[in-house]
Amino acid sequence: MPDVPIISVVIPCYNYGQFLGETIDSVLNSTFQDVEIIVVDDGSTDPATIAMLASLNKPKTRVITQKNQGVAAARNSGIVASKGTYILPLDSDDLIHPTFLEKAFWIMELFPKVGFVSPWVRAFGTENWVHDAPQYNFHTQLERNITCGTSLFRKEACIQAGGYKCGFVVMGYEDWDFWISLGEKGWYGYQIFERLFLYRRHGRSMVHEAIDHHEQLVEQIKARHPMLYQDDQLKALKRKWELSPLLDMSPRILKGSAWHHYTTKPASARLPKWLLLLPHTRRDRLSTRSLNFIDGLHADYYSVTMVATEYVTDSDVDEFSWLTSDVFHLSLYVPKIELKLDIMERLISKLIVTREIDRIFLLGSRQGQYLRPYIQNGFPRIPIEIID
Repeated sequence: MPDVPIISVVIPCYNYGQFLGETIDSVLNSTFQDVEIIVVDDGSTDPATIAMLASLNKPKTRVITQKNQGVAAARNSGIVASKGTYILPLDSDDLIHPTFLEKAFWIMELFPKVGFVSPWVRAFGTENWVHDAPQYNFHTQLERNITCGTSLFRKEACIQAGGYKCGFVVMGYEDWDFWISLGEKGWYGYQIFERLFLYRRHGRSMVHEAIDHHEQLVEQIKARHPMLYQDDQLKALKRKWELSPLLDMSPRILKGSAWHHYTTKPASARLPKWLLLLPHTRRDRLSTRSLNFIDGLHADYYSVTMVATEYVTDSDVDEFSWLTSDVFHLSLYVPKIELKLDIMERLISKLIVTREIDRIFLLGSRQGQYLRPYIQNGFPRIPIEIID
């Protein structure tokens, strides 16, 4: 871990010690490793939770304590104590997909105007459902919350917005208000169309209370952002986002960017490390030959990274979960990347280096075929095989 972590994960905890260890482990198991984890004990009263926090001994993790003030104040305390450039708020009973931090970090580094990156949601536990939000639009964000509470954001943007606001009728809509505050300061959001946030459901929560008080909470949000909710301003924002959507931005990898030197989870030394370049990551869109090749692999014998290169509207990162969780569909992190082959080459090269790839397979990827000589030039010792 570097002296100054790139991402600080802030985990408020109030009497959820039974889940906290699993939550922390989901961060530690991330492909992105330049992290610190700050657990904020928000005045827990449960003896088991208190004991768990007192004995907590996890890598990269520290605990700070405060009197019970609610999740917004707990997040603010963690942010003040943080050292990272980016912040991820994560509730103490939820989980993240291993690739979420890395993908969100890519987007932040590629698009300087983006202040926060949101994943799609998969619920588990007592309920099983998914929530797929549209691509970010500030006008839509004012109408309804389309941003996941567990989204990576710039600490700089948070400071400009004044952090999370307290004092709502009930807790539950602090996130929505926070994303509006970031947009009000000129920051864009970005939605990753992959279910990278795992939302644990286990009985009634503060979200249910917030829904019960929806109208009151909305009025409070409007009162805190009165200029945004004027009719003429709403119409102007709608026109702006219809004429100039987020997807028009161009990616940039800047000199001095942390993108050049971040660290990832060490690759297994005992397994061959293979990179598969595919057009898509859905079984129904792959050729029979490609599927036969993939289905012949096993996670016990190969460390596999899958990279899809052609345009899609969404991606199921669990399609090949029996083989690998290290799945990247590049068009979901860089819009129109299939037309920006220089950026695609740099992202693929980054994965080759960080995963210590020793063999590459082309499985029907047109972009991969085009980039083949450039990849071979950059990595002359790595064999490239064509399967389809």
